[in-house]
Order: sequence, then structure tokens, then C-alpha cells
Amino acid sequence: MAEIILKTSKRVVPMIYAYTTPEIHRHDGWTKIGYTEQDVERRLDQQTHTADVIYHEEWRGNAVFDDGTGDTFKDSDFHAFLKKNEIERQPKTEWFKITGPDSKKLFNDFRSNRGSIIDEVLGVTYRLRNEQEDAITKTVDYYYTHENGEYLWNCKPRFGKTLSVYDFVKRIEAERVLIVTNRPAIANSWYDDYIHFAGFQDSYYFATNTPALRDRKYTIASDSPLLTKTTPYIEFESLQDIKGSIYLGGKYDKYKKLVETEWDVLVIDEAHEGVDTYKTDVAFDHIKRKFTLHLSGTPFKALATDKFPEEAIYNWTYADEQQAKENWNNNNPSETNPYGSLPRLNMYTYQMSEIIKDELVNC
Repeated sequence: MAEIILKTSKRVVPMIYAYTTPEIHRHDGWTKIGYTEQDVERRLDQQTHTADVIYHEEWRGNAVFDDGTGDTFKDSDFHAFLKKNEIERQPKTEWFKITGPDSKKLFNDFRSNRGSIIDEVLGVTYRLRNEQEDAITKTVDYYYTHENGEYLWNCKPRFGKTLSVYDFVKRIEAERVLIVTNRPAIANSWYDDYIHFAGFQDSYYFATNTPALRDRKYTIASDSPLLTKTTPYIEFESLQDIKGSIYLGGKYDKYKKLVETEWDVLVIDEAHEGVDTYKTDVAFDHIKRKFTLHLSGTPFKALATDKFPEEAIYNWTYADEQQAKENWNNNNPSETNPYGSLPRLNMYTYQMSEIIKDELVNC
């Protein structure tokens, strides 16, 4: 009796492929890009044989990142990369307005650097104002001398908090930074300063699930497989949204990865808005981090309750700004007063009448 050999496993090599259809003129300039775990020729025949369409295979490649990790990806990940590069796509299809050779080049770029487009370097050189440099320096010192420390920037609007935060996290070489705000409308300022100052020259991804930013160029989803334990990235999320997670005290199955990650820095923007509540405390208690930076222009409750020691607060008021504007003195006439464009601030006080004072005393 012949020996029966059972083949119990088959090595699966995930592949990304691209092809064009030269005889279909409306597809001129368009390339179909898909994914398969079977033989590429068989997959192409499945898609074109029944329709009697002649195809031209442009290229194929392993759907495995070329960094030695062995991590795989799907066509949807590469499609997202094409979108970030502003490649037009036919809605609800896998057809992209790009030539075969150009799509192959982008595919090789995607495999080699996990979809990073940092090589384009859109960032600009910047120079910090004196108060920004002072705030960052003091916060860095506090970070290195206080384990699990919390620091407050009590700074007025126009201080330049987003740029200063990005500069701070770069100085301490943070690899994972979580920014949470109770005001999603300010998402654009965080994204814009990332584009100009943080992302490209320092290899940070910008991850978010915030609807206002989710489809913007250079952003990726917070649960993207591109974000590994060794990937430096900045994640921006809405406080209201993350509080809905079952892992943070809510009832929806989301943001599991956020809870599992150990963050180098948690930044709480607009810290005075909706933060000092029981649900928020529960949410923040579940976020593992080494340092917390609070940003607020009106942290009255935190100051009244002595939440922060004096050495953990950096203050910058409207009066400080106006004084800096008046005191600007630079011997180099080519340098402009950085405060010159800021409007003049007039502050008034009112004296209450004796009648009102008497009424208040008698209350």
C-alpha cells in the first residue's frame, strides 16, 4: 500500500500587484493595484478572463516591509500611502491615476520606510522667542528631575504652545507623544505646526482618529500597523472621544492600543476645559506615561487647589507680552521685533462704589 502523505500547510507569500488594460481607453493613465495571497497570474486571470480583457502586468512585490522585521501589510495600507501622496483614485475601486513605473517607485519607497514621507522635508527653520526658550528649558529640567512629573504652562493665547511642545518633546527625545484636547477645533493648529516644524526633519508620524484631520495628507490612523513599539510618533485625539472607550471608562471598544502604549509624554491641551471631572480622571488614570504637560491660559481651578507646586508652573501673561514688546531692543536692525505685530493691550480696573461695597458686606 502506497504511503499517504498529507500536506498540512502551505507557505503563503502575500503579494501586491499592479496591472493596466491597454485596450480600454478610459483606463489610459490608470493602474489597478491589488493584493493577493495566491499566485499572481491566477489572480489576474480571475479578474480579467471572464470579462475577456487583455491586461499588462506592470509589477509585483512582496507585501512585507523591507526592514528585517517580517511585518506584512495589505493593499489598503499602500492605497492610503498613495492617497497621502495625492494620487487620484476611482471611488470604491482599486484603480489609481498613476503610471506603472511611478506606482512601482512609490511601492518600493513604501516598503523601505514603512510609508514615511519624511524625506520630502517640508519643515522650516524656526527661532524661539525668549519666553518659549525659557519655558522649554525649565520644563526639560523638571522632566529629568521629577519621575512621573506634571508641569503646567499657564500661558496666554499667542504664546506659541504647539511649536514649543514639539520643541520640548524633541529635546527630551520622546518617541511616543499623546496630545489630548477637549476642543477638537484646534486640531488644525497642531497639524499645521507638525507640518512646518516637527514631522519631517525629526521622523515623527502624526497619528489621529479626529475626523477633522483623519484624511489630511501626512496623517495616518491611530491603529495603523505602521506604528510599532520602535516608531516615533505623535498622536492627537479628542478627550471626549477617548473617554468613550471601554478601556478608559466608557462603553465602546476602541483605543485599546492607546491604553496599551507607554507614552513618554501626555500633553493635555486646554487643560482647564472639562478636565477636572471624575470621568476624565478615570480616563487619564488608565494612560501610562512618564510625564504630563498641561497647557492652559486660564487654569484658575488648578491654581486655586495648589495642584502644581510653584516650580512646576511657567507663567506668561498679557502683561508679560506687552512688556516684552516695549522692552525689545536689538542692535541688529535687520531683525524685527517678534512682538511688533501683537496688538496693544489696554487693561482697566474699576472701583466699586461705597453703596455696593456696603451691600456685599451685609450679604
